[in-house]
Amino acid sequence: MDGLERLVRNAERLVQEGYYETPGSTRRSPSFMECLWKAELPSRVIAEIKFASPSMRPRRAPDGFDGLLGSLVAARPLGLSVLSEPRIFGGDLEFVRRAAGTGLPVLMKDIVVDPVQIDAAAASGASAILLIQALDAKGWLARPMQSLADAAHDHDLDVVIEVHTAEEWDAATETDADILGINNRDLATMAVDLETTPRLLGSREKDRPVIAMSGVERREQVGAFLAAGADAVLVGTSIMTDPDPRRKLEELHHG
Repeated sequence: MDGLERLVRNAERLVQEGYYETPGSTRRSPSFMECLWKAELPSRVIAEIKFASPSMRPRRAPDGFDGLLGSLVAARPLGLSVLSEPRIFGGDLEFVRRAAGTGLPVLMKDIVVDPVQIDAAAASGASAILLIQALDAKGWLARPMQSLADAAHDHDLDVVIEVHTAEEWDAATETDADILGINNRDLATMAVDLETTPRLLGSREKDRPVIAMSGVERREQVGAFLAAGADAVLVGTSIMTDPDPRRKLEELHHG
């Protein structure tokens, strides 16, 4: 069983245990799509909040969430990506709810395999949901990718489909996804190749906004992805492992 399949089996267990059955609803955060189309933005960096991951060392204690959230919001990122998966990434649906109250766009980041997770994203105030094309290719989704995208759109959620290969890009562009996310990390092996984003953008015609994801540690890497054609860059580990996350985020904005 590779790394990606372990993530999927964990997600399936959480669905079966009822973790995503969220009562009530939270006011929706602003749309990522609307922000990406603006001519002027304070940043093109999306700050990801996660307290653990298979590749993240050291891990960060989640008990300081509110202080961390406030410091990242003060650094004025384009938006927030918030992990909701509790066991591997240290996330929580409550973190998504709190982030939705900041006035920034919020992407609920998870290993989505079932429509109930999309329902939870909408109820928790996220304005976007991440779907992973590789899961569709391997037959690990409860419904086909387009059906999940339709379910998200029924909730007025922006759909970000994550791809890692040219084949996944081609499949994702056949859907109604609003945004493509290029993951520089191979989720099966957790290996990072920062050439993934420029390679895909150089070999395919872009017909919707693109977010570059994973492996970013320095401002010049942000600039390189934007120069290659990405519209935004999502950064998590290098922010979350820094002693001063706000300073690190500001450094990624401005160098």
